[in-house]
Amino acid sequence: MKYYPWVLIALTAIGCYVFYQCYYPYHFFYQEQNQLFLWSSDYIAGYFEQPGGLALLTGDFLTQFYYYLYAGSAILTGCILITGTLTFAALRNFRLRRALAVLPALTVMALLTVSHFAVSFRLSATCAVMGWALMLWLVSLLSKQIPKATGYVAMVAGAVAYLLFGVPAMKPLRAPDFILEKNFAVENEYRFGNHDKVIDIVRKSEGWNNQMLFFYNLVMAQRGQLPDHLLDFIPNYLGTFEKIGPETDRLTIINMNELYWLLGDMTFTERAAMMTNVFAPDNRNVRMIQRLAECNLVSGDTLAAEKYLRLLDKTFVYKKWADNIRKHGKDIYAQKMRLVNHHDTITVSDNAHFLMMQLLDAHPDNAMALDYILCSDLLLKDIATFKRDYDRYCSADGLPDRDVLLHRIYTTRLYQEALCIWLAGTKAPNGWWQQYIKVPDVLHRFQQYNMQRGSSRFRDTYWYYFDKIKEPKI
Repeated sequence: MKYYPWVLIALTAIGCYVFYQCYYPYHFFYQEQNQLFLWSSDYIAGYFEQPGGLALLTGDFLTQFYYYLYAGSAILTGCILITGTLTFAALRNFRLRRALAVLPALTVMALLTVSHFAVSFRLSATCAVMGWALMLWLVSLLSKQIPKATGYVAMVAGAVAYLLFGVPAMKPLRAPDFILEKNFAVENEYRFGNHDKVIDIVRKSEGWNNQMLFFYNLVMAQRGQLPDHLLDFIPNYLGTFEKIGPETDRLTIINMNELYWLLGDMTFTERAAMMTNVFAPDNRNVRMIQRLAECNLVSGDTLAAEKYLRLLDKTFVYKKWADNIRKHGKDIYAQKMRLVNHHDTITVSDNAHFLMMQLLDAHPDNAMALDYILCSDLLLKDIATFKRDYDRYCSADGLPDRDVLLHRIYTTRLYQEALCIWLAGTKAPNGWWQQYIKVPDVLHRFQQYNMQRGSSRFRDTYWYYFDKIKEPKI
């Protein structure tokens, strides 16, 4: 029974690690991305311009290592374990009984564990509590050596603790947000290139939201399967109807750069990345610094790209990434460089349809922009615009690079079904049907649908969507 307090403290730490590693790991990746810790004297000196600088410095320094798998849970658990251990040891030095000393220690550990359910609760706050626990332990040691000076030592220690660690700020406690965690999961697995896992997470979810569908569709677009899976989830969300403004939520702002990057519009990718930095703590988001470097490299502005790469040189985690981009960037981004719109244009709106038209006018073989523009038209049930875009960007031109793309477009069931609606609505002659409908069984099934219009037997078709599902608002 002598060691039961240590056993309780250890079990609490183990419980903290298991929960965060097994059920809440993606919060760490989000927090890591939303800062940029620079290993430079000027940057570090800035931390000590305010009380609590050491806690802020320690927290931000450790947070950058959240990038690594398992590191976030281990770092957080370690800080909480040290805090609980110091608290218990200090109270024992003040001659409290084990049972009385262990309760405050366990309470502090539990409060810190629960506080980190909120993604806005930073590790620096836990480091501040850990710093105060350290000072309490030091005072308790000195009080055993110099009992008469305990009050004076405590006063000095309190002043030092305030300067180094500030005043620990605890926010209102809240339950873990597992929906937000799943959003972070989809976002980060996409970022790490684990596309199969993105699909698996979304399809296995009991419910889904726009954040999850956004990345699901990005994956499908890169596989050339966006139109094949557009009706997998109703209502669906592509992100192409978003307009970034003062009321746009933060996650949407963060994500929009991924859409513009995929489509190939470097100007709006850069704009979205800049806006994300504006909303990040201290206006620094390491993921957006990476994206800004990529944008400028793809656009051909190597001097601007180097500005961001030099920032990443001062980090522990991203230095190798920056070196690799310098050496192999032209090979890595060769395809994007080829599809960059070099036409002189002035865009005063983030209307994605207009942006995609610009991209396709410059490069008609931009497959992802083509799928996104056609699928956006169809989600809105704008058959006339769909037909106009289809004719404009899907006409055969005899170029070998376009043959494979056009064959896929011409035989995609979603597009064929939409064309049936336009042909029937305009009472097109038979020659037009033969010209546009390349998949024979589509026409046969369309005839069946017209005899059972709105039947759930045709739930997998665009015709059912067109007749029965409400289109998204823009």
